[in-house]
Amino acid sequence: MSEQTGKKLKILSGIVFIAEALIFSALALLVIKENITVSFVLIALAVASLVLIIPFWKIARAAVKEEAEEKEDKLSYTDMYAPAAFSTYTEEYTKPEEEKTETHETETKAEVLKVGVKRTSPMSEDFTREITLPKDLQAISSLADEKEEEEEFAKTTMIERPSFNPIPAKPREGTTTISAGGLHTVAVRENGNVLCTGHNNYGQCNVEEWENVMAVTAGSYHTVALFRNGTCDAVGYNGNNQCDVGRWSTICNISAGVAHTVGLRLDGTCVATGDNTYGQCNVEDWQDIVAISASNNYTVGLRSDGTVCAAGINIDGEGGAEHWAGIADVAAGRLHIVGLRKNGCCVAMGNNANNQCEVGRWSGIRAIAAGNYHTVGLCKDGTCIATGYNGYGQCNVQKWTGIRAIAAGRNHTVALNKYGKVLAVGDNTSAQCETGDFDEIRIAE
Repeated sequence: MSEQTGKKLKILSGIVFIAEALIFSALALLVIKENITVSFVLIALAVASLVLIIPFWKIARAAVKEEAEEKEDKLSYTDMYAPAAFSTYTEEYTKPEEEKTETHETETKAEVLKVGVKRTSPMSEDFTREITLPKDLQAISSLADEKEEEEEFAKTTMIERPSFNPIPAKPREGTTTISAGGLHTVAVRENGNVLCTGHNNYGQCNVEEWENVMAVTAGSYHTVALFRNGTCDAVGYNGNNQCDVGRWSTICNISAGVAHTVGLRLDGTCVATGDNTYGQCNVEDWQDIVAISASNNYTVGLRSDGTVCAAGINIDGEGGAEHWAGIADVAAGRLHIVGLRKNGCCVAMGNNANNQCEVGRWSGIRAIAAGNYHTVGLCKDGTCIATGYNGYGQCNVQKWTGIRAIAAGRNHTVALNKYGKVLAVGDNTSAQCETGDFDEIRIAE
């Protein structure tokens, strides 16, 4: 029962039972001369009506109190993901006797005030910051000429939030066992075989013969596989030579864009093939790369120092991601780039016409995926969050639980849960979300 309903119940019950008591009393007075027994019965009913008010009022009062407590304790949907839901505390610090100087013998009481702030957002990592401030500003001035080690100036100590998304020290091995393309979805089974559903006009779903596959990636109209021996294969549309990966070797990770494919070698260098109209394949001079992501007409790489490099089109400023630092993973959307920091927060830049870059308040994230116009985050607790264009329902991921991996396609989103099942939402015009029969999908650690 809501607070408003409880208040209404209290008012209505009072009006109804008091009115009944008055009616019964009036009737008792009218018939008292003719039938005293009936009169006593009516008086009893009047008393009973007044007594019944009590339990109804108690129920209403309890409902109001319960609703008020819930409102006090409950964080809003926005606050759940906000990095700054704070609780504060203060405590006084008394200077020890041995630290007192002869010049300031009168400073015997609390001279310093500690102000602490603690994150309370359930989606944020807890941390505490303590700031020690002198209470007497005049005393600060008088101490200005003292030796540096004897100064009583404020000192700040901050305990950093633990990092649960470490920046890879070496190229990250391909662990992408699910991938969402333009109009198809592909997944790797435990036995190394591959399943695929969706648009197949160019043969991008003809993956039945693949074996010993370690990772897969889906482009707009082609699908690429990384085998355990470090070689690759591709099927689907090859009008721009995006499927010419057969000669690659020592590959540890792959990523497919709209019409190009990029591979990451074990030595941290990259190779690419396909459409290079905007220079999206100009990655041969990259060094010390640990992760890659390819999209519409550009490619993004993550270095082992947590910085980002990019090649290709720079519409809407996605190349500005090269100024980021402390990044643990990257995801390339159609015209926007998303970065996952090692502390679980996210950054994004590029086209934001559909709010696909509104990830600044996210925290507690351990994986990201970017589609054409939407962005998806996988939280530490196995739930998901999404932002951006939702015309096909591709952002309806809030009810998912126990998720271990995510992928975003053109207008659909897929996820792998802890049972090896693939979930999908969004555009299903080509049956790209028909993943109900996908089973025993490999769960990458």
